Amino acid sequence: MVGRQASLAAHLPLIHPTYYHAEPVMDDIRYGIFLRPDPATCWAVTRVTLALRQQFGIVAASAFVPHATLIGNLKVTIPENDLVAALGPAFRDTPPFPVYNAGVRTAGHSVRFDINLDERGRRPNTRLHDLAGAIRQIVAPLHVNHEDVLAPNVEDYRFGAHLTLAGFDLDVEPRLLGEVAEFTRGLPLTPPASFVARWFSLFEFRADWSGPWWHDMRSRHVTSWELTT
Repeated sequence: MVGRQASLAAHLPLIHPTYYHAEPVMDDIRYGIFLRPDPATCWAVTRVTLALRQQFGIVAASAFVPHATLIGNLKVTIPENDLVAALGPAFRDTPPFPVYNAGVRTAGHSVRFDINLDERGRRPNTRLHDLAGAIRQIVAPLHVNHEDVLAPNVEDYRFGAHLTLAGFDLDVEPRLLGEVAEFTRGLPLTPPASFVARWFSLFEFRADWSGPWWHDMRSRHVTSWELTT
């Protein structure tokens, strides 16, 4: 048996020992400021992203909680408590408002629930865009530019409200876009046509941002704000 093991070992590829011990840099923190939809919509997003993960191996959307991004990949140097304090007034001054789900859409290399428009589906949801703009004004002076893969800096981010079902994976494998979109539209579920925007959250993320970070990203819920009348 020893001779057979030696014979097999002789034919295995030579791998540097550090390959087994190398760890990605996971102490580089980013923040995301998110709209949390109602529970029924969150459940619909969860079922879709898990179905896509099971069918296609798509993992980026399911690496996140169901959400619509107001600001993502925010890098700051101020203490976390100061960031929370800076964001608070924008949410305290905003009452709850309706959000409308136009269903599954594609945009670029992503598949998403489109929640960007008003009830008639003709113009952007003004109250949602106003809140996103207020958050952007708060964090823009705090943001430190980065070179994260496929993630824009605050100054380059263009808000368009959506709930991602398949995203970064399709930037890497765009050939799957049509098939994934068709599969998603065929799933036997229908999210609520609208919900009330009431909860917003701050999440912390750690990853090796120089590569496909969605595979190993870790997240932590920091705090939530409830809009009140």
